[in-house]
Amino acid sequence: MALWDYTQRVLAAVLLLLLTPVLIIAFGIMWISDFKHPLFIHTRIGKDGKPFLMFKMRTMRVRSSHITVPSNSPEITLVGRIFRRFKIDEFLQLINVIKGDMLLIGPRPVVFSEWKTYSAKEKQVMRLTPGISDFASIFLSRMGRFLAQHDNPEQAFHQICKPIRSRLSLFYLEHRSFTVDLKLLFFNATNFISHRWTLKHMARQIVKLGDCGIPYAVLSGEQEPTPLPPVQ
Repeated sequence: MALWDYTQRVLAAVLLLLLTPVLIIAFGIMWISDFKHPLFIHTRIGKDGKPFLMFKMRTMRVRSSHITVPSNSPEITLVGRIFRRFKIDEFLQLINVIKGDMLLIGPRPVVFSEWKTYSAKEKQVMRLTPGISDFASIFLSRMGRFLAQHDNPEQAFHQICKPIRSRLSLFYLEHRSFTVDLKLLFFNATNFISHRWTLKHMARQIVKLGDCGIPYAVLSGEQEPTPLPPVQ
């Protein structure tokens, strides 16, 4: 896996080079949209609980104090909605992969305020280098739209999204392998084409590996997720 981790850093460098024209155009569009700095740098918790600076393209208004918001939030700019839809705002995290702060595949890094609420079991995920994507991030890639359907988005995040993310991140920790990472790279690509197809086939792969603590009907997208007890 050490060789695979190094390979991911090389792949990130190649991808960043290929995506440079897209990033330049995106930076220009974001700047013209409100004449504010298009770069967003935020502290996240990485491997072994060590903080690092994660790079993103700004999609929210400059004075916004929130990190996770529903897709219909007025704090997200018009351009930001488009960038989020196509994950353009996350392209800059390839820099974090090159630096070694992150990997292409791994549990998403969280903010310090959320890390403080983690149980001892949830903090086991910090044994891994965080990544741009894993089972949880693919499943929750439409989280903004999901939260927009709830009257209390913050409550829905903590009662539904966070427990699901914790369970899938711990499941990835238990089953991480070169083969699993390759399948996740594939599912990241298909998720742009069809989220429903991706959930269905990713759910099958998860079930083959073991029990993640989430019903198959939810994993496959056949049933809306409901509140789950926190991971203890």
